[in-house]
Amino acid sequence: MGNYRPPDGIGEERLLFIRYSALGDVVRAIPVVATIKKTFPALHITWLLERPFDELIQGQSYVDDMLVWDRKLGLKGFWGLIQSIRRSNFTHLVSIQGTDRSAVIALLSGIKNRAGRHDWASFVYNLPREDISQILGRPVTIDRSRVYYKISDELKSFRNDLLCGISFPRIACIIGASKPVKRWPACNWAELAEMIVSMGGSPILIGHGEEEKNIAREIMSTLTNGVYKKILDLVGKLKLNEMAAIIDGCDAIIGGDTGPMHLALALKRPTIGIFGPTLPEQVGLSEINCKIMVSCPLAGCQRWNCPNKCLSGIQPAEVFKALLRLCANTNYMSKTF
Repeated sequence: MGNYRPPDGIGEERLLFIRYSALGDVVRAIPVVATIKKTFPALHITWLLERPFDELIQGQSYVDDMLVWDRKLGLKGFWGLIQSIRRSNFTHLVSIQGTDRSAVIALLSGIKNRAGRHDWASFVYNLPREDISQILGRPVTIDRSRVYYKISDELKSFRNDLLCGISFPRIACIIGASKPVKRWPACNWAELAEMIVSMGGSPILIGHGEEEKNIAREIMSTLTNGVYKKILDLVGKLKLNEMAAIIDGCDAIIGGDTGPMHLALALKRPTIGIFGPTLPEQVGLSEINCKIMVSCPLAGCQRWNCPNKCLSGIQPAEVFKALLRLCANTNYMSKTF
């Protein structure tokens, strides 16, 4: 361990936790932070996050404070971040970011006890590990069966008001992804939505960003008037914590390799994953209930500029059949479908 000293859980210790991006990785870090807090309740934990991921963590009981990094401010914003860290008298730093920037933050932080990992700059940490037991200096196990992310009563009320009048079953359709090659075509989403509505269900479109707003508009533009009125388009209209509340209130979630699917897993919701350029085990989504894979022999290639539109080969009927199978064991869904 070199000169690294784990927290002792008493006294005025302050820990800076670094996992500032991306959405799926922030969600997957929640059990780590919650377990640290459970082990040492008196330890003051500040989570360093980029905007807008602070929206997701705001109000979670295992975080005492957040340090929000506005990347749009460039070098000035980065230097301001370093100054804030150095003024905060942290006793410990734990980074599971693993990037060059996080290594520079650790190096300039002035924090005595630093734990983390980097491919070539692990020397900036005096505990070059991400193992939670070594970080805390005692045997610790993360309970992967728990739901660590908590939806507040205020957000539940927001969700209930928003979904009032939306018929069951409610199916969240997470339409986007960070790269075009990982997105299921809009025409396929539209056909699936028609199938869900024809059986009495309500598709709810979820996503964020301008590109995904355009996808949602394309989906909605191809629907018949009767189906159009029964779809709720929430793309670009929700904060991240609001998105979590909506996902938590849905009967099933369908999507590909994208951050909101990690939220669905964290909330233990029934999930269907659509995969091609990436495989579930490559991106931390191996626990998805039903995985639909392309037939391409290069599945999982991670070639972002691949000319083969492999996801278009996954037909809406196949996804709908998977939805029926997924929901067959729940009383309401089995009666409805």
